[in-house]
Amino acid sequence: MKSTFLLVPISILLSSCSSQAQTVGQDKPASLPVLNPIEAKGDQLLNLDETPKTPRFKVTDKIWPEKAGDASICLWADDKIAPISFTIDDNTSPDVPWWLEMSDKYGFKATWFIISANVGNNGWGGTWELWKDVLAKGNDIQSHTHTHLVKADAPDWPGIEWEYAESKKVLEQNLPGHRVRFLAYSGGKNSEKHDRSIAAKYYAGARGATGTLVSPSQMDYFNTRAIVEESFDNPKAKWADMKRVLDPTDSVYRASSIYIYHTVKDKNMDRPMFKFMADNKDKFWIGLYGDISLYGLERDTATLKVEENTADRIAFSLTDRMADAVFDYPLTVKVRLPDGWNKVTATQNSKAIPADVIEHEGAKYALVKAVPDKGQVLLKK
Repeated sequence: MKSTFLLVPISILLSSCSSQAQTVGQDKPASLPVLNPIEAKGDQLLNLDETPKTPRFKVTDKIWPEKAGDASICLWADDKIAPISFTIDDNTSPDVPWWLEMSDKYGFKATWFIISANVGNNGWGGTWELWKDVLAKGNDIQSHTHTHLVKADAPDWPGIEWEYAESKKVLEQNLPGHRVRFLAYSGGKNSEKHDRSIAAKYYAGARGATGTLVSPSQMDYFNTRAIVEESFDNPKAKWADMKRVLDPTDSVYRASSIYIYHTVKDKNMDRPMFKFMADNKDKFWIGLYGDISLYGLERDTATLKVEENTADRIAFSLTDRMADAVFDYPLTVKVRLPDGWNKVTATQNSKAIPADVIEHEGAKYALVKAVPDKGQVLLKK
């Protein structure tokens, strides 16, 4: 069955960035030129705007290539079992200090989906200086629409495309050098006005407002599920308990746990979920929402080919079907090393890239971080 996708020209995508902060505008944007829908065989897709009806691949435990020179793409970064991401909606700027404290204590970074029109308007919305500081500390900021659709039932509302486009424009103008590639749909009032096909003209993916855990083989990148803290170790909310993702017999083994927060009501409350995550940090990739989505989209469309395999060197190519200007997150490739290779150097297109050597059942493997479509990867002893 053929799947169709919307592709926004990269020149249009990149031109939305500006180093000059501007006042939030209220003008409806001119419609962006959109190419005719193309089939999934294309190699510069902006996104995968589809809801998979069947698994894209078989989910397995970690794969260990058997022969020297054999290689495979890891399901998740650093060959972790599963990813966790913390996302915060609606700016909630009074909670920022608490989140930064938790980030330092438990070793994670968070993604704020902010309402761009609210920045500077009240204490809740925060200031551009606050959000620049949040970014500088390694966190991420993405779009939660321009106004949260609060006046979408008014006759002068510019429309849902304006909500998506204006938010991206304002955020990138006021956070110089930052790329806004992801959207979180707003819930509550007027949420029925969201349109994923329009969102796909501006974003690489979108997070939903509710949901359950879903197998990584059936991720809907334009409605990734969001779970709540109260589901952890809760028999009444087993459908969203992240402990399931570590169970090889479970249907959601190795799934993403994308947490959604609004206001933190009790900052002194013990949070066993944080402790469980920290105690199992060897199993979890605790990443930013956007990085996890980029990795999944690249992985799901990637092709890996070993092109050279000798006692002295191993070379492979890594390609995908995603737009190179947008999708530049490195995939982790696991390579079985020949006997005697205890250390390796790795380059991609003659530039050094990270490669760690690990051991499994007496054999050595390299975990190589390579970006698709950036040239041949070469490993040397």
